[in-house]
Amino acid sequence: MIVEYESKSSAVHRLDPRVKFAWMLAAIVISVMWTHPVYLILLGLTVVGFGLLAGFPWSKIRGVLSFMIIVTAIITLVQGATYVPKTVTLDEPARVLFHLIPGWIPGVGPACSIKVGGFLYGIGMALKVVTVLVVVAIFGYTTSPSEIVQIIARVPFIPYQVGFVMSTAWKFVPVVQMQMRTLMDAHRSKGVDFEQGTFAEKIKKTSGIVLPLFANSLSMADTMALAMESRAFGSSRKFTFIRPYQMDRFDWVVLIGSLGAMVACIALLAVFKLGAL
Repeated sequence: MIVEYESKSSAVHRLDPRVKFAWMLAAIVISVMWTHPVYLILLGLTVVGFGLLAGFPWSKIRGVLSFMIIVTAIITLVQGATYVPKTVTLDEPARVLFHLIPGWIPGVGPACSIKVGGFLYGIGMALKVVTVLVVVAIFGYTTSPSEIVQIIARVPFIPYQVGFVMSTAWKFVPVVQMQMRTLMDAHRSKGVDFEQGTFAEKIKKTSGIVLPLFANSLSMADTMALAMESRAFGSSRKFTFIRPYQMDRFDWVVLIGSLGAMVACIALLAVFKLGAL
């Protein structure tokens, strides 16, 4: 996950995990359907409000968001230069907004024209990416891996082994990251500088981390397999849940609100083109 789960007593943390999953699904579906930047900004503000209610640590995704800003800026410019959507509300979607190569450059400009329709569509695409990123981060921050396993295991047509595999992979990543930091600190204590040198030298230095890390990962996987076999994992299809879920009034309000908003957005987009460019 983008942000590791933290146990807190916020209103979002206390929600039924099935409700949080429904909220995440509804937010992703709405962000995929809408293409108008204004509507996507409103959706993004709603997601941010949900994150504030959960006490989400925004500083932990600062680096990811900084990288995504660069990616989304490239997406916006590429879409503006190459794509003109069949708009509903814009009168002149093919109107040139500006040129990437200005006209004052002799012999070259003006070139690479950015059109209004494509530019707004690119902004919408960028907002989609950022919104989905934040939604998934909030869900991972407020929902423990064991709760996610229970969500998957309660689906009738999905074997519970699938949930176990996902939970194991989820918990495995932080352990590998911690081991990688430990190995890097050990190499730095020996005078190894991972930032200096040519590309080939950096690869050679990194190999001193990758090989022990890979060996440790295989050792942990083998230990886990032995533990599963000693407990006869998979011998029976019947299983029970440690924590039975019961939805309260607030859970129902969030669930009905999320699914209702998703259905309403689909209907309004299909009938009135609400949310489309």
